[in-house]
Amino acid sequence: MFKIPLPFVVALLLAILLVRLILRGPTGPIGRSMQIFVVASLALVLMVGLRWQFDLLIFRFLRPLCAAMLPPIAWACFAALGAQEKSRSRWSWLHVIPVLVIFVASVTWSRWHIPVDFLIAVQFAGYGIALMYLASRGEERFAQARLGDVGSVRGIVAVVGGALIFSALVDGLIALDFRNTQGTHAAAIVSYGQLVVLVVLAILMTRLGRLSPQFVTSDGAEPAPTVSKKQDDRQADQDIAEDDAILAAIDDVMIGQHLYRDSDLTLDRLARRVVIPARQISGAINRRFGRNVSQVVNEYRIAEAQILLRNTDKPVTEIMFECGFQTKSNFNREFLRVTRTSPRAYRAADPHPDEPELDQPFGPIKTLFLADAKSRE
Repeated sequence: MFKIPLPFVVALLLAILLVRLILRGPTGPIGRSMQIFVVASLALVLMVGLRWQFDLLIFRFLRPLCAAMLPPIAWACFAALGAQEKSRSRWSWLHVIPVLVIFVASVTWSRWHIPVDFLIAVQFAGYGIALMYLASRGEERFAQARLGDVGSVRGIVAVVGGALIFSALVDGLIALDFRNTQGTHAAAIVSYGQLVVLVVLAILMTRLGRLSPQFVTSDGAEPAPTVSKKQDDRQADQDIAEDDAILAAIDDVMIGQHLYRDSDLTLDRLARRVVIPARQISGAINRRFGRNVSQVVNEYRIAEAQILLRNTDKPVTEIMFECGFQTKSNFNREFLRVTRTSPRAYRAADPHPDEPELDQPFGPIKTLFLADAKSRE
């Protein structure tokens, strides 16, 4: 019976995933990053299959080189989703160093016997930890991702980081196997290890909307020590005033330009529109609302959807797209979070006498400012 080696089965799954991403996957930086990473993973898996199927010298040489290139590619793909000024770092060339080290170790292995698989394991583990740390950071680290996709992208980055760490374990086992048994079990370790890692990646990366819920993280900055309560109060008032100035600028473009209707809105695009760094926008919204940027933008969309549901006869689906949502599931989930009811139930309920007109100010920031004004009266 004809048998297909496991690495080639994984390569077939990755090729199918790549075609799906090209034909139906998300556009923009997220889609490009995923496509590039899947192509790199596909090249590595094919090289692994050729190495252990034919055991030719050229494949022995190219396999560690392809493996060494995957972690920097993964980092470049997902770190590039940050704000543009952070993405173009002058230190990016440092990622070439581990690839060159592994290349030199492979070329000189017959003379120096440098443990190439151990070096690859260390590299994979280091990049895996870095990616998992990146996944835990604030929204400004994913400023070029569509706001509605930030939670899912974080999940993808965390999964990729975990997969690299698992791959480091696999490479470590290979190194031990060559040391103790001259590689008797290496082929089996590679096959099953790659199957587990890349099949899990393939499954999870196709389920963008279900990887992880959106969550709020702080910027990680600790408050400066206070000298006295009076100084602390003054500093708190100053911080609130600065945050409110940022929120007012955001509200101006949201209401004046209906920016929330842009279904592809990103934090980076919002930052350029209000000429305020993405980190400051994320921090101000986190502190004043206790929610993330995506949730606050969705509250603008839901606010307009409420008005349209009350004052027009437009279908719910048309209202959903008009307000900036792309999927019905996300629209219904956010509508339930904000109003505690469904869009159809909201439309069918008794009309509210104080319902705002379409041309009146609305949205979460105006609501926050009005609540603050009432609390001071």
